[in-house]
Amino acid sequence: MFCDEGADGSNFVSEGYDDHMPGNILKVELSKFMTFDYLSFKPGPRLNLVVGPNGSGKTSLVCAITLGLCGEPQLLGRTTSVGAYVKRGEESGSIKITLRGNNEDEHIVITRKINTNNESEWLLNGNTFDDH
Repeated sequence: MFCDEGADGSNFVSEGYDDHMPGNILKVELSKFMTFDYLSFKPGPRLNLVVGPNGSGKTSLVCAITLGLCGEPQLLGRTTSVGAYVKRGEESGSIKITLRGNNEDEHIVITRKINTNNESEWLLNGNTFDDH
């Protein structure tokens, strides 16, 4: 954390990039997921609460984090099929989550591609792997 001085001379605390710990979410990218055509979200190092007005995408973000980090749809209590999370009118969508590795320069990128046939394709740092 950094202690900065505001324009009026007051002090405030800001969080720098180095505050991220290994395993912290650095970025969430959604494509054709639920209500979003595309969303890119970069949470701070201490994300533990998502707030906003009705219809702002809070549930979509929580669903994406759960499904993108290997959670099953049943955990979310909305539907039992992953294909239901593909944006209406589309055949497929994706969730891409970037995690901080052991140091500031190391990133772990998990991508889950989903389709309306309830199939998932998983990628770890851009390489396909089997989830069975």
